[in-house]
Amino acid sequence: MHPVVARAAALASAAAVVLLATAAPATAAPAGAAAGRRSSDACTHNWSGPKVCIAIDGHDDWARRLTVTWTNPGKATRSTAVLHEGDRQVEVHERMTGTARDGRITAEWTDIEVAWGRLCGSFTDTPNVWACVDIHSGGVYSS
Repeated sequence: MHPVVARAAALASAAAVVLLATAAPATAAPAGAAAGRRSSDACTHNWSGPKVCIAIDGHDDWARRLTVTWTNPGKATRSTAVLHEGDRQVEVHERMTGTARDGRITAEWTDIEVAWGRLCGSFTDTPNVWACVDIHSGGVYSS
């Protein structure tokens, strides 16, 4: 399936299931590129609600660093980050307690294996707001 068609279908499906905002495009290697370090990031665009971002940096099927950030939490908010596989509520990896600093809450996982497909991040206090990146064969990441 052509990447643009696959992305459009995935976004339409995700929007019907959850309140998932379209992510801003980020750079990614072309599908035919040799295996190597890849990175991608995306943020939700829910201007009146929580803004959640996900960033992944890694090599092939391993994420050297995967970060989920809530950029506009309330001052007294403490929250736990959750990773989701695909557009499902299924959690992958362990939950990570977010660290509050500079008006943001950030959670980071290091050296984790990631499956091909969609990987999304959210916080326990933002259950319907997910930021997602797509992981293609050969470890190519896109948003």
